[in-house]
Amino acid sequence: MNNEEMAKQLFMLVGLMQREPIKKMQKLSQGEMAMLGFLTYEKSETNPKELSERFNLSTARVANTLNSLERKEYIKRVHDSFDRRKVMVYITEKGKKVFTETEKDALNEFSKLLSYLGENDSLCLLKIIDKIQAFYSQK
Repeated sequence: MNNEEMAKQLFMLVGLMQREPIKKMQKLSQGEMAMLGFLTYEKSETNPKELSERFNLSTARVANTLNSLERKEYIKRVHDSFDRRKVMVYITEKGKKVFTETEKDALNEFSKLLSYLGENDSLCLLKIIDKIQAFYSQK
């Protein structure tokens, strides 16, 4: 099999991975999950500018994601009493709960996959994913 044929097969398999197991365990978009994870594990309060810088996203994209999370009552935005332009973002108990449940579901799905693959193939998979991440972080 040449590189072009393997690239086509990889493209198809990555598409299946996104449609099937990943979609089953996502109650949130990838951006929502990332921001809730940041608020859960790294900082319980932040501001939109910090989120924009942390995730390398436009302020408009951050605002859209925060709007969605706020509608779902997963975060709360509080305006500074002295300067209404300044906004702090806080995760709510509901947001923490949905994040930890989604994370638990994701870890359970990955655990099932790794059990199916067995130890040797699982270690190979992790090594390959690590190499892929290193390749893309060079760019």
